[in-house]
Amino acid sequence: MRRALLPVLLAATIAGCALAPSTPPAARAPATAERLLASLARMTTMDELALAAEAARAREAAERGSDPFASVEAALALSLAATPDDAQILDLVAPVLAAQPPADPGIRAMAGFLQAIASDRRKLRDSLATAGAKSRHYRQEAQSLRLRAEAQQERADRLQLKLEALTNLEKSLANRPNADDPDRRPR
Repeated sequence: MRRALLPVLLAATIAGCALAPSTPPAARAPATAERLLASLARMTTMDELALAAEAARAREAAERGSDPFASVEAALALSLAATPDDAQILDLVAPVLAAQPPADPGIRAMAGFLQAIASDRRKLRDSLATAGAKSRHYRQEAQSLRLRAEAQQERADRLQLKLEALTNLEKSLANRPNADDPDRRPR
């Protein structure tokens, strides 16, 4: 998942830099984009434990100084985890997107991208849970119908046996001598 997400994150970071207004070379946008790319490159080489530690470190840094870069960096680390916590990612990027004055364009672009990914993933998980619940319901309903059909078949089999027994009884009575003479029938 992390390897597949890398090109998309790189493109988002570069696109965020493209959104930056034309300013003199001393502007922060390229430096921010470079820092985001460096963080992303470093995080993609980490294992799960190191990635979780990195997310915790960045989250603590964001809480200490309300640094939008640290918030986005923590959200980025969380999004690269094997099981990303979408609620935490959304909590981390929401203040960056709502900040007044707006945060650096590169940071805002990455925060918006991470928000979109987390929101879409959350919707997909909700849809999957709904589909799973429907599937369980349909399986239970099919099982119930199968059991009902089996019960009906057993009943039909029993009735068929009774019908055959009555038919055999009728034949045996019809084949008896003097079966048609009402005076000679056994009493």
